Amino acid sequence: MSGKNSPKSRLHKLVNTVSATSQHLFHAGTIIGTHGLRGDMKIRPVTSGSQALLEATQVELVCRDNRRVVADVTKSSWHKQQILLVLKGFEHINKIESFVGAEVYMAVDELPDLDEDSHYWHQLEGLQVVDKRAGKLGVLTSLLETGAHDVYVVEGPHGEVMFPAVAALITEIDLDRGVIQVDLPDGLVEVNE
Repeated sequence: MSGKNSPKSRLHKLVNTVSATSQHLFHAGTIIGTHGLRGDMKIRPVTSGSQALLEATQVELVCRDNRRVVADVTKSSWHKQQILLVLKGFEHINKIESFVGAEVYMAVDELPDLDEDSHYWHQLEGLQVVDKRAGKLGVLTSLLETGAHDVYVVEGPHGEVMFPAVAALITEIDLDRGVIQVDLPDGLVEVNE
């Protein structure tokens, strides 16, 4: 569930929380190319429109060959629905070409605060989903982005259940208990079976 449909409010959909040496990181994007000669890396955010990486002071790159590179961010900007990042010590195209295809992780604690009724995807993924009528639906496993609204995908005893991630259907999100309460329309669960 999110507030307005702006890039900042869509940050709740970031995925893949991982545990690093001393902090929690999450997968924020993928390096898809270079930009210019001065070490700018073009990064496609995991979630379309997410600008979370603009807040990062340090990132960890996980390269295709499993190399891990931790570096400070010296410059970040939003450019054509992508993030441009320059890393300290990597200010030339020759130093970053091998990073193309790498996954980019940033610290969870560098994420901006969200509105009270908004959540980041890494907070929601894996929560139990319980419907008012059908009972336990299963575990929230993925999110599909559509033009109108996001769609949550739940895997459980009813098979794969999909429903719009809108406030009208989500009655409560309790992160402490790990439960999302929903009130789905009659027939929606059966349609997915």
